[in-house]
Amino acid sequence: MKEKKTKSVHKLFPVIKVLFGTAAKKYPLFFVLETFKMLVQVAQPFLGIFISPLLVDELCTSQNVKKLAIYAAVLVVGESVLLLLLEWLNTTLQKYQERLNNYFSMQLGMHSMSLDFQLTEDKAALDQLEKAKTGMTWYSGGVYGIAEQIFMFFGNVFKIVGFVTIITMHAPLLLIVILIYVIINGFTTSKCNEVGLAAYQRLSKINRLFGYFGWETVDFRYGKDIRLYDARRMMVRKWEKNTEESNVAWKWQADKVYLYNLIAVGTGLLRSLITYFYVGILVLRKVISIGTFTQLIEAAGALDATLGGLVWNIQELMKRCNYAYEYVLFMEYPEAIPKGTAHVKKDAHKIEFKNVTFAYPGTEKKVLDGINITIQPGEHLSIVGLNGAGKTTFIKLLCRLYDPTEGEILLDGRNIKEYDYQEYMEQFAPVFQDFKMFGFTLGENIAFQDADSERLDELIRLVELDGMVSKLPKGTDTRMFKIFEEDGVEPSGGEQQKLAIARALYKNAPVIILDEPTAALDPIAEYEIYRQFHTLVGDKTAFYISHRLSSCRFCDRIAVFAGGKIAEYGSHDELVDIPGGIYAKMFEAQAQYYR
Repeated sequence: MKEKKTKSVHKLFPVIKVLFGTAAKKYPLFFVLETFKMLVQVAQPFLGIFISPLLVDELCTSQNVKKLAIYAAVLVVGESVLLLLLEWLNTTLQKYQERLNNYFSMQLGMHSMSLDFQLTEDKAALDQLEKAKTGMTWYSGGVYGIAEQIFMFFGNVFKIVGFVTIITMHAPLLLIVILIYVIINGFTTSKCNEVGLAAYQRLSKINRLFGYFGWETVDFRYGKDIRLYDARRMMVRKWEKNTEESNVAWKWQADKVYLYNLIAVGTGLLRSLITYFYVGILVLRKVISIGTFTQLIEAAGALDATLGGLVWNIQELMKRCNYAYEYVLFMEYPEAIPKGTAHVKKDAHKIEFKNVTFAYPGTEKKVLDGINITIQPGEHLSIVGLNGAGKTTFIKLLCRLYDPTEGEILLDGRNIKEYDYQEYMEQFAPVFQDFKMFGFTLGENIAFQDADSERLDELIRLVELDGMVSKLPKGTDTRMFKIFEEDGVEPSGGEQQKLAIARALYKNAPVIILDEPTAALDPIAEYEIYRQFHTLVGDKTAFYISHRLSSCRFCDRIAVFAGGKIAEYGSHDELVDIPGGIYAKMFEAQAQYYR
């Protein structure tokens, strides 16, 4: 238990440093308003505590109408002003809450996009991302939720000093009763927080699955498959199962805290009975006046609530920081691959794989085993092989989405780990077989920036999309899909593939990678891509992965992958004449259907 508390305290400072430091640079006025709100909240209870006994004593003694009117006016006007100020501050701060939540969500998104790709397929990293998202929203309340607790804490400290002073002057024994109650209440709150944190850890995976079932499966992109394969029932069943697991976790939490909540209610009731009994005796013995009686009752109740609030503040602050700490951990998540500082020359590159072996993290199965190959500047290499032979993994290693388990990859004679990572990534323009289009405009999907309209038009013509684009009222400014606009365009699979090729060409990188770039194209469109292959790629180094071996004729060399190795290597004419060769068999199997 002591160890857990120590860890919680240690989490407090990095959370405040990271979150408040970031927020203060963006929205400094937020903290000024929180300070003002704290002062207003401190003033609120003391107005009634000091004015109410004067009213009561005046009513019980001389009953001076003028004094009564003044006291009542001060009380009503004062409380009204404070309430109006508090309402304005709360409304303004809630606007900042929305701004802060959006800002930190953006920071989280930007960091997610900058993570090493390897981590996007890593379960621990994905779980940490989910904890960071829920920890900064549902559970901690983000910067706003933590700031509220901190400023409430300092406000409660100021209040306690005032209440203790008032009670000490008239009924000091009440402090003992209140202190005992606060200790018991603090214990029950602490236990409830422990249970809540344990439940949060249990729910991270459940929440990730809930998000998938609740949002991903209702995405319109899955519409055809869901309807034609009647997948709705299976998905609903899985959603119901996940919901049941979530309910079990929440029930476990509710059952665990039930007894502690019962104890808290019982001790609160006992404290109130003792307070009224003790202060009533003081009035009957004429130790204090009726006005002081009301003041003490009000101060004792306020002190009780404030002490309980202080304990709750501390524990709530620790709890919220525990949750928000997951955000800090994610923002400081260790890199999966090391980064160098060497600059990459802006020229064609010589690429070498030297005894490269690779197994995906967490597995021992070698996807690639002892790969040795050299690609000269401007060379066009075709990569073929059966599914699972390691072709796409070879490209992932080349792009440094992963690093080799053994061996090294050289660019211009230098290990790629030594280069500046961003500069190295700029050397490649890939079209992966699982490329993605976004709900932006056609032009933005190609350029990802303010596009050069002439170059954009030229590439659209080269990939044979000028006919489609010319029919669109907004041209390349037409938004993809109908997610945001009714007049969005829904390109076919082949048209999207051509857009992906145009995207790769627009980047104008020295190395082009085409991974099954014509899989969704009809034979005529495929032929046009092949016919313009040298026009599209030019003198750039190119890697071309395809199951359609007719494309290999456009490449200088062919690497045949099998079992994680390069089983055959050479030109089309060389490989097709190898008796019993893998490439020869694959080519013959495809060619027979076209004779």
